[in-house]
Amino acid sequence: MADYLTQLSDEERMRLFNGVGSWNSYDAGGKIPSFSMSDGPHGLRKQDAIQETEHYADLNRSRVATCFPTSSCMAASWDKSLLSELGKTIAEEAQCQQVDVVLGPGTNIKRSPLCGRNFEYFSEDPYLAGTLAAEYINGMQALGIGTSLKHFTCNNQEKRRQTSNSIVNEKTLSEIYLRPFEIAVRKAQPASIMVSYNKVNGEYAAASKFLLTEVLRKKWGFKGIVISDWGACIGAVNCLKAGMSLAMPDSNGYFSHQLEKVYKDDEEVRTKLEEANRLVIEAAQKWNGGHQQEADNSKIDFVAHHKAALRFATNAAVLLKNDGVLPLPEKSKITVIGGMAATMKFQGGGSSHITTAPHPNALESLKALGYEIDFAEGYSGDIRDTSEHGYAQAIEAAKKAAAEKRPVLFFCGLTEEFEGEGFDRENIALPEVQTKLLDQIIALGADVIAVTFSGAPIDIYFADKVRAVLHMYLCGEACGEACAELLSGRVNPSGKIAETFPFSEKDTPCYGNFAGEEDNIEYKEGSYVGYRYYEAKNIPVRYEFGFGLSYTTFEYSNLKVDVEKREVSFDLKNTGAVKGAEASQVYIQKEGVDYPELRGFEKTLLEPGETKRVTVTLDENAFKTYDTTAHNFIPDAGEYTIKVGMSVRKIVLEQKVSVSAEQAVGQTSANTENSAYTPDLALYDSFFTNTFYEQHHKGTFTSADNLGDMAKESFAVRVILKIINRIILFSMRGKSKDDPSVKIVLSAIAENPLESLISITNGIFTEKLMSRIVRMANR
Repeated sequence: MADYLTQLSDEERMRLFNGVGSWNSYDAGGKIPSFSMSDGPHGLRKQDAIQETEHYADLNRSRVATCFPTSSCMAASWDKSLLSELGKTIAEEAQCQQVDVVLGPGTNIKRSPLCGRNFEYFSEDPYLAGTLAAEYINGMQALGIGTSLKHFTCNNQEKRRQTSNSIVNEKTLSEIYLRPFEIAVRKAQPASIMVSYNKVNGEYAAASKFLLTEVLRKKWGFKGIVISDWGACIGAVNCLKAGMSLAMPDSNGYFSHQLEKVYKDDEEVRTKLEEANRLVIEAAQKWNGGHQQEADNSKIDFVAHHKAALRFATNAAVLLKNDGVLPLPEKSKITVIGGMAATMKFQGGGSSHITTAPHPNALESLKALGYEIDFAEGYSGDIRDTSEHGYAQAIEAAKKAAAEKRPVLFFCGLTEEFEGEGFDRENIALPEVQTKLLDQIIALGADVIAVTFSGAPIDIYFADKVRAVLHMYLCGEACGEACAELLSGRVNPSGKIAETFPFSEKDTPCYGNFAGEEDNIEYKEGSYVGYRYYEAKNIPVRYEFGFGLSYTTFEYSNLKVDVEKREVSFDLKNTGAVKGAEASQVYIQKEGVDYPELRGFEKTLLEPGETKRVTVTLDENAFKTYDTTAHNFIPDAGEYTIKVGMSVRKIVLEQKVSVSAEQAVGQTSANTENSAYTPDLALYDSFFTNTFYEQHHKGTFTSADNLGDMAKESFAVRVILKIINRIILFSMRGKSKDDPSVKIVLSAIAENPLESLISITNGIFTEKLMSRIVRMANR
């Protein structure tokens, strides 16, 4: 390592802080090893050289890869082994595609169901999210492919994500928003952490010494590199001093220029740069695959990976209602209504969009199993077209089905215009063009089975009016076959939702304080996030956290709790007639606390009549609480209730236990505790007291402000922004303004700090132009 560093000039050391192009680290002309990256996390979005130059012109252009179920879908499997297998399978494709580090998984907490990028995240629960992320990381890195755990931290909305300021107290930050990252770091040591765009308590996460050094390095013992999200490095000097290792993407010399100004006179910059350089070179040595040949798709076993994608999807889809109408009788005649049965929604929009090979849709897959299909598209694919044009054929098909007493499969869900990177939803409603038709079909008296698609909770207002609801989430390229396998009963649904489905967005704990027009976002709900809030306040929900049905039934008995070993065991029996898997959940609730917390889970496959003894090991923090004086989780002795359930509201076994101080400490291993950690009290005090920042106006705008805010007060900037938007729309002609690949670019231009535009526009937006715009905005 020392030899590598001594070979580099000062200019090369500063250059090493910044990536090359969109996806590579710097190699100093071959003097040092480098590594390549690619978007993830549910498949590879590997771009060729020509596609890379058009990175923000069309995010959807990339090499063909397998699209696996998104994280929100995989979380519904509650299956740790599947997450490990997912990591390994993507790693196999990365090896063939010359990718060294995959940018994923995403483990941000789902503060609101309206976040447009929730499909890329696991859960509203930190323990579940962190545990699944660790499994994914360990699976992928076992094959020599690095991961980048993202987005660190409090990146819980897409609107104004580049400048929003998440204001959160220490206890909430530590228990809820940092906890999944902590679990993943301690249990898996990802190759890298991707730091998010937003501010946290008044300072950019990418420039926060508290987050990147005090917490991540000192407290958790993180060993890898810290990478900025693409364009998140605002103020290279401050980001370097805070603990960032690598700024992405290529700034075309801008970051080196910033460092050059202070390099000779600032000893801290030189020291921190050497640390960052060392970490980047170490990462390149460890994760560089030593590529000796060109990327070769022909070496990927796409057939085997597609079968894996199908297995993942069928294990994760959630049966939300069934009055006995499912599974469908073999080779029967069924009516299918809805364009989503033919043009399926199986992934979200943005940087995780995967280019796939063609695969059968639900209609083709059902026909392949011998079903006779009467299909009507029904609703328009244009979400703005709420007319009933096209309904007639669907209504006639539904009337015929009702008369012949055969089921109607109604396919519906969120289209790409509703879910994607760079924008949030306004509500949890389905498109009106779909619900108007569904309501009319239900009124006919038809036996409706709703098959729904979304990456986040939707309003299933029709639950009491239909006979069954099968929620597929965004389940990857094998979506069509997965629908057929589950509806036919060839596979028994076993998924359970890893997030609460409320009756309305107005019921959510952060309603009215999410993704507003201002940058300051106060996390007033504290730790009352997701099911914690609904349980504490006894608020009715459509479907509670952990809910999911099966074609069989299960019986729990013989509960035993070993506090010393942190083990909860019980008998689980399949009391039905078909094979099925059950995701058992263990919650604990301390006396005096008004909500339970998930502290363990296990998924068990059982043959009809079979009984297995299930043992669940509790989270190492099961009997601890976060203390703001110690700035850490400390043992919390007292009376607890151990609850074993099929969901958070369907508790089937419970036992009260007394936990001593010694038992609350538990048997911890080296990877879960850092006994040498001593909090930097000055950093803690400054981080949690300086929470607000001044919103800039004319006369005070800087390069850290954005065109959108400047345009509000400057006619000249409004003209410039309008011209830029027209150029973007012209370059992406043929695509709707509602297309996610268009939305993300338009929002980035308007909302990204000007400094960020230098990097993400591949040098088109220059430092000189930035300075001129700032002067213009301040006149």
